[in-house]
Amino acid sequence: MDQEKPDDLVKQAINGNKAALERLILDVQGYVYNLAIRFFWNPSDAQDACQEILIKIITNLSGFEGKSTFKTWSYRIATNYLLNARRSEVEHLTFEEGAKHLAKGLEYPAYNGADKDLLEEEVKISCTTSMLVCLPRPMRLAYLIGEILEYNSKEGGVILDIDPATFRKRLSLARKRIRSFMAGNCGIYNPKNACRCHKQINYSIEVSWFNPKSLNFADKGIDIVKAKKEVDAFIDEVTIFHTHPEYQVPDVIYKQIKSLIASNKHRFLE
Repeated sequence: MDQEKPDDLVKQAINGNKAALERLILDVQGYVYNLAIRFFWNPSDAQDACQEILIKIITNLSGFEGKSTFKTWSYRIATNYLLNARRSEVEHLTFEEGAKHLAKGLEYPAYNGADKDLLEEEVKISCTTSMLVCLPRPMRLAYLIGEILEYNSKEGGVILDIDPATFRKRLSLARKRIRSFMAGNCGIYNPKNACRCHKQINYSIEVSWFNPKSLNFADKGIDIVKAKKEVDAFIDEVTIFHTHPEYQVPDVIYKQIKSLIASNKHRFLE
């Protein structure tokens, strides 16, 4: 089965092969979860969304016609769900509010604890991911699909069910908003700015952006070394986002989906 293509696994899964269905879900869950966590910022919301999306993929499997890759088709299921999902509290954040938080954080003393490097990475990932949340959902998805996942406008249009011109327009507007905010606030993007990630640690802890004993991002990646590479000055914002780790999927997601497959309950959901 290791050598089998997704299309072959889909056919087997539709015909009732549970092992093939489990393999498909195991292969797809990583990029679904990584999309969800960048979309929602909150790992708990991302976990719930990932599970719901995987169930939708399973119950809509017979609708896969092979006109695109299975991964692209799965992204279409995922983005449609995310576009219409219940709004989280974090999604009320605006770029203006974000700038005020950063300014307030600079009033606090710099953090000098032994775990400074790890917490600094947490601030960097948390801050840049929160910028995405400031974008309206259609723009956010266009940015995630076009810049982070690097799909072209034709493929992005297929995923978001819009024409390529609309996709390019949304992506362009999202880029402008992200770059404008970073140019005026981020010390990584523009060294002339006063803000530095380590200067935001104490404030972030005080306002509960994260708990230093239970991080959301910096210790959840598969490639921690890659995530900790220094970012060169004058770098563009896309490269900064690409220094984020690939997040490991919580074990509970696959266990719950596997249990659903074993119970045959997904057949009743179709």
